[in-house]
Amino acid sequence: MEDIERAEQLVGTVLKKKWKIEKILGVGGTATVFLATHRNQRKVAVKLLHQRLSGYPEVRDRFLREGYVANTLETDGVVEILDDDVTEDGQAFLVMEVLEGETVDARWMSLGQKMPAPEAMKWLDPTLVVLHHAHQKGIVHRDIKPENLFITTEDRLKVLDFGIARIFEDAD
Repeated sequence: MEDIERAEQLVGTVLKKKWKIEKILGVGGTATVFLATHRNQRKVAVKLLHQRLSGYPEVRDRFLREGYVANTLETDGVVEILDDDVTEDGQAFLVMEVLEGETVDARWMSLGQKMPAPEAMKWLDPTLVVLHHAHQKGIVHRDIKPENLFITTEDRLKVLDFGIARIFEDAD
């Protein structure tokens, strides 16, 4: 409840004198995602770590690492991270491309919790391509689930949330 109230208070504010928060797109366990507009008028998504978690350096570092991990994969099957920063009051945030569409979970729900096998199979290959890229870089996602697979309005799949990914430094 506190996270939602805080998120609602942020609508209309400007982060770091350049990202105007327009509306809430979603609230999760660790962060809120907002639609925002850069001062140059580019629309973006801003993922803001919850204030209650921002005081923990290890949580903040892991959150910011999500952006670095996603950008190292060099595939369009992940969300592009455009920027990262920390607000004046210490909340870490990621600036990402805006996605339009729905998660695989939302699609499954809209189909009455019965996704036809051909449709489910359609999303398997693009998911495996992203995971293959990740594994080649020594990265294990660790949270693959329908809520973290996003189908864009262009009918492309994006793997979301590398926040708890494990990086193996010795990977070749």
